[in-house]
Amino acid sequence: NVPYCGIPVGKLRRYLDMENVLDLFRVAAGILAARRVLRREGGAVVFSKGGFVSVPVVLAGWSLKIPVIIHESDDDPGLATRIAAPFARHICVARGEVRRRFRPAAQRRVIVTGNPVRQEFLNADPAGALASFGLQDTGAPVVLVTGGSQGAMQINELLRAILGELTTRCVVVHQTGAHGAAEIPELQALAAAGRYLGVPTFGGEFAALMRRADVVVGRAGAGTIWELAVTGTPAILIPLPGSASRGDQIRNARRYADAGGAIVLDPETVSAALMKREILSLLDNHHRRRELATAARGYAPADAAQRIAGLLRQAIESK
Repeated sequence: NVPYCGIPVGKLRRYLDMENVLDLFRVAAGILAARRVLRREGGAVVFSKGGFVSVPVVLAGWSLKIPVIIHESDDDPGLATRIAAPFARHICVARGEVRRRFRPAAQRRVIVTGNPVRQEFLNADPAGALASFGLQDTGAPVVLVTGGSQGAMQINELLRAILGELTTRCVVVHQTGAHGAAEIPELQALAAAGRYLGVPTFGGEFAALMRRADVVVGRAGAGTIWELAVTGTPAILIPLPGSASRGDQIRNARRYADAGGAIVLDPETVSAALMKREILSLLDNHHRRRELATAARGYAPADAAQRIAGLLRQAIESK
């Protein structure tokens, strides 16, 4: 029930393109449209999580003398965040090391808040995680494989090659993405035996599954890493390769692994055999899983949402 208002906007490209000229006019139109919305709605504060659609809104808010607060989830600020930073009262970041990635003039406005996660990641009951899908929890190890809400074709293909052997050792819960289930039609028998669960995407039950899992295999988006950290779940990360992104997931994964929270597999060279070996090695080594869990919990403050909400409230009350 949150009102939605669309505005025109131009894409922020990092390369030369004639569309960049037209996008300047689209951004200008977006600023005017955002000003109209903010005036109509009586906007008290603008909160931006980045993305190219946020830039006109930030500029509109600043031009109307509305306090602007931005938050960057990644350790490497995106282009929209860097553009918005000079106009922001507060620049919220996940970790202290991110401060130096902003210009000196902006660094004094950087506040380390951490990344917000939903409350259920802090207090979800892992005991009912499998039962919510009609699976009996026999106490067998659980491996949660996730590629995010869209799924990850690479991870799906790696899992498909090893799933038969893997399910002799553990229960596999697999977030396939919207099209992933159709890619693995032969899994019906495993599902019937209660050793495999494949679903396109999760809802509120995802937090309980993450807390129940003995090992999570997934990508390395900032949200995923923070959810793993606050739940203390041992993880094997296969970040999105640099060829398909700006490389932020690779850097996220490397820093998290350096802190001791996860094992990282190179997305350019990972094989199904390597993924299987790492999963089974963790399942066989309780001490190693406990080390990863302890390091994970020390990586991330759990009260990021409260910290950000406090800043928003201060901004509103100061008007």
